[in-house]
Amino acid sequence: MRILAFAAFVIFTAFCIIAAVSNRTDVFFSLHPLPFGWDVPLYMILFAGIFIGLGAGALVMTIKSVKQAHHNRQQIKKIRDLEKQLKEVTTPDLNETIK
Repeated sequence: MRILAFAAFVIFTAFCIIAAVSNRTDVFFSLHPLPFGWDVPLYMILFAGIFIGLGAGALVMTIKSVKQAHHNRQQIKKIRDLEKQLKEVTTPDLNETIK
């Protein structure tokens, strides 16, 4: 698994280097309704999109895993309560069996 992660990292890094070298042209970036605008290299816009996407994906996965962990804790508590109830129902009373 470690080798696979390292290989993915190397491929991603190579892609980023190739994209940065081949897209050094300055482009005018503006947020249209706002009066702001900048001349930035195209690769910076590409990388910003990639990293915003990675960040959004990580945020979604974190929220989903927190919800799943909460659900798992509720289910474990419910299982323990049911097992406790089952023990109370199935355990014979020793005083009644002696009589």
